[in-house]
Amino acid sequence: MAVCEIWDVKGRLDHPIDYAENPEKTANPKYSESNLQAMVDVMEYATNKDKTEQRFFVSGVNCDPATARDEMMIAKHQWNDTSEIVCYHGFQSFKAGEVTPEVAHEVGVKLAEKMWGGRFQVIVATHLNTECLHNHFVVNSVSFADGKHYHDNKKNLRLLRKRSDELCREYALSVIEHPNGKKKPYALYQAEKQGRPTRDTVARQAVDEAISKSYTLKDFDRQLSEMGYRVSFDPNRKYWTIIGKGWQRPKRLYKLGEDYTNERIVERIKENSYAVKFQRFSRPQPQTKVYRVKGNLKNAKKIGGLRGLYLHYCYKLGILPKNRQPNYARLHYLLKDDLMKMEAITQETRLLCRNHIDTAEQLLSYKGSLESEIHELTEQRKGLYSLSRKSVGEEKEAVKARLSEITERMKFLRKEVRLCGGIEARSDTLKEKLQVIRADENGQQRKELMKDEHRRRSGGANRENELGGI
Repeated sequence: MAVCEIWDVKGRLDHPIDYAENPEKTANPKYSESNLQAMVDVMEYATNKDKTEQRFFVSGVNCDPATARDEMMIAKHQWNDTSEIVCYHGFQSFKAGEVTPEVAHEVGVKLAEKMWGGRFQVIVATHLNTECLHNHFVVNSVSFADGKHYHDNKKNLRLLRKRSDELCREYALSVIEHPNGKKKPYALYQAEKQGRPTRDTVARQAVDEAISKSYTLKDFDRQLSEMGYRVSFDPNRKYWTIIGKGWQRPKRLYKLGEDYTNERIVERIKENSYAVKFQRFSRPQPQTKVYRVKGNLKNAKKIGGLRGLYLHYCYKLGILPKNRQPNYARLHYLLKDDLMKMEAITQETRLLCRNHIDTAEQLLSYKGSLESEIHELTEQRKGLYSLSRKSVGEEKEAVKARLSEITERMKFLRKEVRLCGGIEARSDTLKEKLQVIRADENGQQRKELMKDEHRRRSGGANRENELGGI
C-alpha cells in the first residue's frame, strides 16, 4: 500500500536534501561494518562527520548525491531561473512489514526514473527509522534538459500515484484500490502527525461537547452557537454543515469522521435522553492552598512590551501555564486561527523571554547583532574551505571540526533571525486580536449581568406568596 505525496519547497535548497539524506534515518542496521561504504553528506550546512562511516540508501538520478545541490544550482543558473520554488519534496510510503529496505529503495529509484528521469535531477533516499519504510524525493524545480519548470498539480500527482501503483504491482506489493484523489495540505498533515490542534480536531471537540450536553437538535444548535459555530440542518441538503466564525466556507459534518454523520449525531443525542445521571448530595470542598511570599506586590515589576504581549497571548491560547488542559472548542474564534501556529508563537515567546526583549528597538538591535555574526562566520568559513583543500592529516580534521562548529552556530543564528522576523510581522496582529477579544469578553459579561438582573426581577424575589410567606 504505497502512499505518495509531493509539495513545493521555498527557500534554501540544502534543507530538503539534508532531511532526505539524514544518516540517522537511512542507516541500515543489518549490515556489518565490513559491508558499509562511507558516503559524504551533500550539504555543507548540515554535514555530520561523526556518522559518515555508515551505509546509506541514497541515490541520485541525473546527479551525484555528493554534489547534488551544486549540480541543481548550476542547472538553475544555466537557465536563468529566478523562481522562489527551489525544489519539490515528495515521499512514497509502504505498508509496515511488507517491503525490505533494498526493495523499497529499488522501487523508489525506478519511480524517480519513470517520473522525472528524462529531464530533472532527483535525490532518492530511503528512510528506515519508522515501521513504514518510505522513500523521499528531492526534485529540482528546473529541468536541466530544457529549463522548463516541474508543476505540482493534480494531473502530475495522479501520474505519480499511478506509476507508483504500477511498480508496486510489479513487485507484488499492495496498493490503494480506491484513493479519494485529494491531497491534504502539508501543514495540516504535519500538525495531525505531531498531535497539534487543527481546525478539524477543534471542530470535533466542539461537536462532541455540544452532543454531550444536548437532548434535542435545538439544544445541539444552541450549544454550538455558544462556542462560535453555526450548524445548518437544511432538509433540502443531504449533509448537515458546520461553519465557525472567520471560516470562508462551511464544512460537511460527516467529513469529521464516522461519528459525525447526520444519523449518528441524532443517535448520540438520543442516547442522552435515556442516560441516568447521578450527582453527589454535597460536593467535597476543595482544600485551599496558602502560599507565603516575601516582599510587596506594589513593588513587583510587571512584564510589559513585547514579552508581556506574547506571554498574555500564550495564556489566552492555552500554551501557558504548563500542564494546562485547554478546551480549544471554547476558544475565541480569533484564537482558533492561530492553533496551527502554536509552535512558532511558542518559539518566538521563548526568544523574547530568553533575551529580555520588550521593545521593537531591542528586537532590531538583537536581530542586527545576529546578522553581523552570520556575516563574520560566513567569511571565516570561506577561508576554512580554502585551507581544508590545502591541508592534510590532523590539520585537515581540525579544520573540518571547526567548519562543523561554524555550521551549527549559523543554523542557530539563522533560526533566531527568522524568529525575529516573525515577531516583527506578528506582534501588531496579536495586539489587535487581543483588543477585539477583550471587547467581546466585556460585551459577553454585560449580557450575562443583564440576564441575571432580568431573572432576579422577574422571579418575584421578596414578594409575599399566596400563603402569606415570603
